[in-house]
Amino acid sequence: MRVRTRITALLVAVATASALTACSQSDDGPAQNVPTVTPATAASSPVGVTAPAGVVVGADAATAVVAAQTGPSRAAVLANNGETVQIFAAPGTPGAPAPVSVKVPRLAALTASGDGFVGAGPNGIVRIAADGSTTEQQADLSGAQSVAVTADGRTLVGTDRGHVLVLDRDGKEQRDIGGFVRVDDITVAPPTAGDRAGQIVVLDRAQSALTPIDIDSGDLKAALRAGDGATNSIVDRFGRILVAGTRNNEVYAFYGQPIVMRMRAPVADSPYALAYDNQRKLLWVSSTAANSITAYDVSTGETIEKHRIASVPQVTSMDVDPASGALLVASGRDDALQVVPADAVK
Repeated sequence: MRVRTRITALLVAVATASALTACSQSDDGPAQNVPTVTPATAASSPVGVTAPAGVVVGADAATAVVAAQTGPSRAAVLANNGETVQIFAAPGTPGAPAPVSVKVPRLAALTASGDGFVGAGPNGIVRIAADGSTTEQQADLSGAQSVAVTADGRTLVGTDRGHVLVLDRDGKEQRDIGGFVRVDDITVAPPTAGDRAGQIVVLDRAQSALTPIDIDSGDLKAALRAGDGATNSIVDRFGRILVAGTRNNEVYAFYGQPIVMRMRAPVADSPYALAYDNQRKLLWVSSTAANSITAYDVSTGETIEKHRIASVPQVTSMDVDPASGALLVASGRDDALQVVPADAVK
């Protein structure tokens, strides 16, 4: 089934939320006197519905699944307790080896870096190589809840107190950028994004807003609201920031400097986790209220539904493996990792 939805370019009053325009210092608490909303959460998934598409392999109930950016097919799964990361080689393929379980200091967030992974927790940074070996960089990262890595190897950690901590390759703090209520997601535009390459954008669920930041100067750029219940964000190869509007049952796309909302489209049943397939130019959106995942072609300036598949319950995170093209789906409730091969969805 295909559904076409005309994109609405909203260049209007959403810009009134751009009060976050000045940098703060490390002693500052969360932003004060700014419009806030109760952070949105995903709807609970039903039980006893359609079997998930693709292959389901045993894995810890997880908060995150991340595919390695380079090298052979590998995925890392961060368990709900934050104390175990499972490394899967060629997940979902016949004869794939059992995952390697890596014990780590408590982590709140995980991201990919080259053929390995980087995690952030209250006690510092953990770098996990493709073979499961780890390197710890201790630091006081109290309230850590999001992490990203820049092209030059710096690590960005977002906290529940509304700060972005900029750490160098050795894990030493270079800058503390405040001015948010909380920092739930940080996206870094890839080198393929042209003049937007390296653009860093923060998602604050309490303000349901996106704010570009300059990590060298500490400046906050003009912010934009993303509905009133945004939860997760990703960035595609073109530098578009794609956002799940969980409370409003919508997805959004932002682009440019200053950022502008370029897409606002309906997605039913509590959209939450997002993934982008750079090869097929598909945006995957999970809907936890229906245990479904929908793929949209957003390359033409409209959202065109291309695929809809059944998912594992309570999807918390998704990613696309660049080596195999498979969609990776983590469940926060079941001990399952769903792997949907590229050729399984026509």
